[in-house]
Amino acid sequence: MAYTDTRHTHKKLAGATGVALVHIALAFGLAAGLTIKYTAPEPPKRIQGTNVEIELPPPPPPEERTVEPAETTSATKPDYVPPVAPPSDFDLTRSNRVAIADIPPIRPFDGLIPDSIGGAVALPPVPPAYTPKAGVPANGPVGWLTTNDYPTRALMRGWEGDMSYALDIDASGRVTECRVLASTGHSILDREACKVIERRARFEPATDATGSAVAGRYTGRVTWMIPED
Repeated sequence: MAYTDTRHTHKKLAGATGVALVHIALAFGLAAGLTIKYTAPEPPKRIQGTNVEIELPPPPPPEERTVEPAETTSATKPDYVPPVAPPSDFDLTRSNRVAIADIPPIRPFDGLIPDSIGGAVALPPVPPAYTPKAGVPANGPVGWLTTNDYPTRALMRGWEGDMSYALDIDASGRVTECRVLASTGHSILDREACKVIERRARFEPATDATGSAVAGRYTGRVTWMIPED
C-alpha cells in the first residue's frame, strides 16, 4: 500500500514540475515578446542640385513641298465624242428649186387710189392739226419809236432817212437781235432804232403745225424825219 502511494507521488511531482516549466516558458516568451525593439530604416537622403540652362538649337525650317500636277491620262479624261444628229425625214441631197415670180417695182404713193372700174381717185390732202403762223407784234409797231428818241447829234445836223430791219424773236415773244437790212446812211440813226426796238417790242410768238410756240422772225421799216416846228 505504501509503495503504491510513493509511485503515484513521484508521478504527481513530475507532472507538477512539467506544468511549472511550461508556465515559466510561456511567461518568459511573453515577456520577451513585449520587450522586442523595432528599429525603422532611415529615410533616403534628398539629392540637392543646381539648375543649369541649356540652350537648345533652333528647329530646322519646314520643308517646302512642291505639289506636282496630276498627270491627265486617258482614264481620267475621256476622248471627245462629237454629237450625232438625229435622223431626218428630209433628203438634203436633193435640190428643191422654188420658182420666184417677177415682182413689179413699187412706185411711190402719189395720192391716187384705184377705183372699182380701173380708174384712180385722188385723196384730198390731210390738213395739219394746226396752221403755222408767224409772230405778231403785241404792242406795235406804232409807238416803238417817237420823236423823243431822235438822236440830238443827228437832229442838230439834220440827218434823216429810212431803215429796214429784221428782228429775231424767241418762243417767249421777246426780241433777241435786231439786224439792219437797209441803212439810213447814218450809223447813229441805225443803232438808235435797233436799240429802242429791242427794248420796247413785244410779240405773240410764232407757232408750228402742232400748235407749239417756236422762234420766229419779223421785218419792218423805220423813217427818221425831223419834226416841223
